[in-house]
Amino acid sequence: MVNSANKRVTLKRKLLFATMMSLVTVNIVSISILLINHVPMSLLFEKWLTSITVAWPIVLVIILIVAPWLLRLTEWLVKDHN
Repeated sequence: MVNSANKRVTLKRKLLFATMMSLVTVNIVSISILLINHVPMSLLFEKWLTSITVAWPIVLVIILIVAPWLLRLTEWLVKDHN
């Protein structure tokens, strides 16, 4: 039973991390692109909301799929190969 509880906590941790990371990433990139492209302030909120609505689910799925692979690759790259 303890192992099952640990797995649930681990899954929740991974999902929460992916959710927060994707929201932060999408917001920073979206607002940056909109500001670089000189979107008028009167349209900024609408354009920002549209862009994060489209991009957030995509980035969330990508993080959920790619992050475990990147963590394993990172561990392999930094481990002692002697």
